[in-house]
Amino acid sequence: MGPTEAIAEFVAHTQAENIPAEVCGRAKRHIVDALGVALASSQGSIATILGEVIEGSADGESSLWNGRGKTKATDAAWVNGTLTHALDFDDGGVALTPMHPSAPVLPAVLALAEARNLSGMDALRAYIVGVEVECKLASLVSLEHYRRGWHSTAILGTLGATSGSANLLRLGPEKICHALGIASSMAGGVQANFGSMTKPLHAGQAARNGVVAALLAARGFTANPTALEAEKGLSELFGFGDAVNGLRLKETLGRPFHFSSPGVSLKRFPTCTATHLCLEAALALRSSNRLVPEQIEKVECGLHQGDYRVLLRPDGIRTAEQARFSLEYAISVAIRDGEIGLRHFDEAVIQSAELQRLMTKVHVFVPLELRELESKARRFGLVTITLSDGTVLTHRATQIRGHPPLFLTDEEVEKKFFGCTDMIIGRPRAQELLNTLRRIETTPTVREIVSQLRPAAS
Repeated sequence: MGPTEAIAEFVAHTQAENIPAEVCGRAKRHIVDALGVALASSQGSIATILGEVIEGSADGESSLWNGRGKTKATDAAWVNGTLTHALDFDDGGVALTPMHPSAPVLPAVLALAEARNLSGMDALRAYIVGVEVECKLASLVSLEHYRRGWHSTAILGTLGATSGSANLLRLGPEKICHALGIASSMAGGVQANFGSMTKPLHAGQAARNGVVAALLAARGFTANPTALEAEKGLSELFGFGDAVNGLRLKETLGRPFHFSSPGVSLKRFPTCTATHLCLEAALALRSSNRLVPEQIEKVECGLHQGDYRVLLRPDGIRTAEQARFSLEYAISVAIRDGEIGLRHFDEAVIQSAELQRLMTKVHVFVPLELRELESKARRFGLVTITLSDGTVLTHRATQIRGHPPLFLTDEEVEKKFFGCTDMIIGRPRAQELLNTLRRIETTPTVREIVSQLRPAAS
């Protein structure tokens, strides 16, 4: 059995009763998180431009989460997937190959479920299936895939969105193999676009392509049904390596579900995950030493080579998209304010003289023991701060709050959700949405959920 068939069999045969209650509970927390960060981005510049390109109406089949009406399910998945990833505040995988699981899958599933008037349980099941496929692939693919410069969220996310959409449509294994083959010719996204508006577009493209692939396959559109493992197929071209082992993939899908073990991470900081270990270290030093910017002579940040490669260098950090990929900026904010949140990505804040000056004191390097790609499993963030009086402070962080096993608490997830949504839909409506999402498996129709996502201004 090849990997395409292994995925197809899992997607086709996974029913709601096959999914443990613990998995459903964790998945619902990630749905809350993803919709919260999507709403937080719904009035930003990315949302505005998307709204000018995709014009909604009152009678489309699926809702646009930027409050601009409805459109086709494919276009809604594209826009909403981009919004979910626009702030780089959405969840992340925990495999050595990094990716963002929810942004490609959830918008695809909800757009399709809304168009077909399916239930909350249908959407929850399909979402879990899609995330399972992409996370298990991320656990198996070679690090060579990421080293080549591919954006894993764009590639693996397309397969996840296709799997979730196919499960929602209840396609059989044969058609799912064709859907995955179709999706294999649609996947793409390069790391060169990190720090720009196109990076979150990758997630939107993955969501849209997943819906398109499933809809085409449902109507008999064909592709190579072994496109993942075939010669010149997805695995060979994108450097997947071990993921071509279909038997291994079959033995891992749903055994246990990734949401259960090892789990999926939630972000505390709206920045690229590559900054988070050093942020943990810097915040620990600030808290224990009551640091203020005037004391700082120099800050040295050591991190893994793979993380270093995806971050932007300090010169010319002016936009929110660039700042989310700048360790120099993130560390400067953390030292000055003792936190880093959405408010720090207003361009006036980014370009303030104080932060721009503090950024010049931050120096990023790769420690000798973290220069090999394979050392990522033992990566750390090392921050050394030299004060103006000559004092040297050092902290080494090896864990990130929000990553397994240090999961965010329900209270922390709720606080983040309200922080994202209060200014968009107001606290009463945000609370109503939260209550609905917490009982998504009993919600008769997904339309009840998406009707609550319209920004107050609309």
